[in-house]
Amino acid sequence: MGAAENTGARGAGGYALGAVALAVSLALIPDIACGSDPAAAPTSADPANSSALPEIVITAQRRETLLKDTPASVEAFTGDRLDAQGIRGIDDLTRLTPGVTFQRNGVTATGNYNDENSDIAIRGIDSSAGASTTAIYIDDTPIQTRHLSFGTLNAFPALFDLDRVEILRGPQGTLFGSGAEGGAVRFLQPAPSLTTRSEYFRSEVATTKNGAVSYEGGAAVGLPLLADKIGLRLSASYREDGGYIDRVGVIDTNPGAPFQLSHLQTTGTTASNVNSQETVTLRAALKFAVSGNTTVTPSVYFQRLRLNDTSAYWPYLSNPDDSVFVSGNARPNTSVDPFTLYAVKVESDLGWARLTSNTSYFTRDQSAVSDYTQFMGTLLLGNPTVSASGGTSTASFTDVQYNAVEEIKLQSNDANAPLSWVAGLYLSHQHENTTEDILAPSSETSVLSGIPLTPGGNVYHQDPYLDVDKQVALFGQGDYALTQTVKLTLGLRVASINTAGQEYYAGTFVGPYPGTGAASFTEHPVTPKFGVSWQPDANDLFYAIAAKGYRVGGINAGLGQLCAANLATLGLTSAPATYQSDSLWSYELGAKNTLWDHRLQIDSSAYYIDWSNIQQNVYLPGCGLQFAANLGKATSKGMDISVNARPFNDVLLTVEAGYTDARYSRTVHAGTTGAGAPIVTGGDVLAPTPWNLNISGEYHVPGFDLVSPYVRGDYQLTSGQRGQLPSQDLNNGSSDPAIPNLPATRDFSLRAGARWDAWDVSGFVNNVFDAQPLLVHSHDVSSSPLFFDRTWRPRTIGLTGTYRF
Repeated sequence: MGAAENTGARGAGGYALGAVALAVSLALIPDIACGSDPAAAPTSADPANSSALPEIVITAQRRETLLKDTPASVEAFTGDRLDAQGIRGIDDLTRLTPGVTFQRNGVTATGNYNDENSDIAIRGIDSSAGASTTAIYIDDTPIQTRHLSFGTLNAFPALFDLDRVEILRGPQGTLFGSGAEGGAVRFLQPAPSLTTRSEYFRSEVATTKNGAVSYEGGAAVGLPLLADKIGLRLSASYREDGGYIDRVGVIDTNPGAPFQLSHLQTTGTTASNVNSQETVTLRAALKFAVSGNTTVTPSVYFQRLRLNDTSAYWPYLSNPDDSVFVSGNARPNTSVDPFTLYAVKVESDLGWARLTSNTSYFTRDQSAVSDYTQFMGTLLLGNPTVSASGGTSTASFTDVQYNAVEEIKLQSNDANAPLSWVAGLYLSHQHENTTEDILAPSSETSVLSGIPLTPGGNVYHQDPYLDVDKQVALFGQGDYALTQTVKLTLGLRVASINTAGQEYYAGTFVGPYPGTGAASFTEHPVTPKFGVSWQPDANDLFYAIAAKGYRVGGINAGLGQLCAANLATLGLTSAPATYQSDSLWSYELGAKNTLWDHRLQIDSSAYYIDWSNIQQNVYLPGCGLQFAANLGKATSKGMDISVNARPFNDVLLTVEAGYTDARYSRTVHAGTTGAGAPIVTGGDVLAPTPWNLNISGEYHVPGFDLVSPYVRGDYQLTSGQRGQLPSQDLNNGSSDPAIPNLPATRDFSLRAGARWDAWDVSGFVNNVFDAQPLLVHSHDVSSSPLFFDRTWRPRTIGLTGTYRF
């Protein structure tokens, strides 16, 4: 009763706060905007205002080009599109992009039980080890992490006050470096204007079935402080995503017998709607015209993400069909992730070329505390509901990043010249260190399964697990017009990358002697790009590209004595000290065609990728730890297509589809002798769900003078899993046969509202049919019958108000 009353009070308070945020934003906007000329205000991006599809400018080639004239596979989400489709985070963004997969891994120890832990892949180029295969950029600064250990995970900026998001499919090693082996995701923020005022406000309130309220409020203002001399852009936002999972106490009713799920008994709800999270963003940017041809733009962007608990639930205690999700974790799995990006951008028109310098510093200090009670109990005592001395086991993680980047870029100015080019110098110093401490509940020396605990109950201590990458690179790309319709593209990046790693680990899991390691090596990758394009007219483009991607190698941490049996199965006595770099070649054919007087746009591409010496994590399900190794070769082949159409002035339709078939080419053993079971078998898949399909439609109700009512629907379909991942294949020594194949997923959302002038007010229903597909099903170690599952947020109904001036 007490828990129910508390939930009701929180829900009422949340509704009130969300309603107030929406009302205040809507009330304040006219007062804030009163200093500008309403007649000069542009209307919001209303598709019904024009019969032609809008043209989108992108910078995927490191210079401005129209999307329809860019010979590359790029998905561009403008700020208007993000709002129209209600895209609020990286999960939504990637689900709507063909050829891109995204998965939350924070379900078991492999993901640190942290919901922020994720895996992003483009065209099947997917790796949970080493440097990221997908580059994550905020403006011109890469922020992706290395997968050093369980505690390292990618950060993604919130989707508020963005000019656009560009997702580049295929290797981008020439223009974006070694972090973009499979592709890149770029979050591009609005620049301050020296001449024009702009405003953006967004408020939202929503309720989730059997869950807590969600709400959001944010504002952004851009204005010239001194006409033609100084411009300012400010933004701030706050978002609370309400939880929908309850945490309960559990006991084993028959602790003397081998553990069985039927022995579990709940002791009551300890906390309701625990998996909430909050996101805070702040940004300030100033642009100074220091001369007629040169501007300087310093900026700072701050974001803090706070997770109150994991969204994983215990299926034995839950009823997904009724959106009832319950966790029996002994304590919450919390995480706080603040980061700040400082940047100074200098742009100068030299007449013959345009010079751009971007100096940036990215600092991040993520920390998390995870519940290890079930993991420790299962691993050491064979029962997830008990611990060493009746308390809880915890693991504390940190992930600290310091990235300093300098890029100086020159690009041609003459749009009519036969040769257009971009060239630059890239310098970076990227530092990342992750720490980990696992604490058992005992404060005295105890013995578990013959393994003594150290005083204080610290069974594992890791600090540092450090990697420092220093890079110097020269890059360039040129497009030369052989004729009025045919262009040749040649790009090249030459880099020198020094990688230095250091590690120290000690504790019960390791054994009587601490483990230490250090390695340093330098590599000189060369990543070329070749292309040819044919543009017979302004509406048609055909192209072919061959491009190379690359990823630097790294070092491994030690595994300790509990993993000895798992390693022996693979023919190893210890994990390899280092793993090597990997690389790939991608071959792509594409076309972009505009038809029906610019009412129909078709972008399509087909590709074949040959990936060599692949870095991947090898998870050891018997001890719950992992190491990185090179798993041989793989191929990925597939296609993607995007069709945007306006068959009538009041109707906008989008159909997008992607197909990826990514598989390992051969069987690989971890040891040099070939003894023991393989770590991957030829035919194992990298991309388990090959097909995804997105269908969107928006209809504007005609006959209204002052407003434009509309209704839209968005449908996504992902095919079921085909083939086995290496971790599922029984031929492999590190497999876990209890992990099932992923099912097909279907999601449908609805939105209806009205636009007038710069306003857009709409109601929405996400996950209309309350679908609960099994996205992740895993457990701590292979012997445990206790599983943790993850699914989509249940049906969510809400109201959004935006103002874009």
